Amino acid sequence: MSKLIYRTLRENVVDAIREKILKRELEPGVRIIEKELSEELGVSRGPIREALRQLEQEGIIEYTRNVGCSVKKVTIKDLYEIYLLRSTYEALAVKLGGGRMEEKDIAKMEEILARMDNQAMGYGDISSCDHMFHKIIVDRAQSERLSKVWTDLDYGSVVEFYIGNFDEREIAKRQYSIHKELLEACKTSKAEVICRAISHHYMDSVARFIEKEGIKEEEFCFWGI
Repeated sequence: MSKLIYRTLRENVVDAIREKILKRELEPGVRIIEKELSEELGVSRGPIREALRQLEQEGIIEYTRNVGCSVKKVTIKDLYEIYLLRSTYEALAVKLGGGRMEEKDIAKMEEILARMDNQAMGYGDISSCDHMFHKIIVDRAQSERLSKVWTDLDYGSVVEFYIGNFDEREIAKRQYSIHKELLEACKTSKAEVICRAISHHYMDSVARFIEKEGIKEEEFCFWGI
C-alpha cells in the first residue's frame, strides 16, 4: 500500500495559483487580487499571501509597493541565468564527488525515471521527480551550502514551463527523454562526461526557446557556454 502524501493548505494554494499562471488564466502583467483568489479558492487571505510570497521567490510574480502583486513577464534571459547558475552548481557537485555515483544512487535515479515514463503526470509530479533526480547528483558532494544555493534555484522548471506552452503531456514526454540521457552519463562515473551532460541538459532548453523565438545564437548576448 502506497504512503499517503500530506500537503498543507499553503502548498495546495501555491499549486492552484501557479497552475492558473502556467495555463495563462492569469496573463503576464495582470494584477493579482487577493480577495478574488480568496473567494475563488475558498480560503482566507492568509494562505493566499503566503502562496504569493513563494511564487514571488519562484520568479513568476512580482511585488510593487503601493500596487501589490502581479504576474511577471519572464524572458529567455531569466531562464538562461537560472539554468546557467544551476548547471554550474551541479557540475561543481559532480567534481567535488569525483564523478562517483553509488549503485544506490543509480537505482534511485532509475526508479524516478520509471515514474517519469508516464505522460499522464501532472505538473506537480513532474516538478517533484525533476527535483529528486537532480538532488541525488548534488547530494554526492556532501556539501550543505552547495545544496542550499542549488535548492534556491529549484524554480527553474517553473520558469521554463511558464515561458513555453503548458502542455503537461508534452512536458512529461520530454522530461523522461532528457533525464534518461543524463542518467546514462551518470552511470559512467566520469566527472567530465557527467558535467558535459549536465550543461547540455540545461542549455538545450535555452537553445530550444532561442530557436522558437527566431533569435540567432550570435544575437543572444547572454549565451556563454
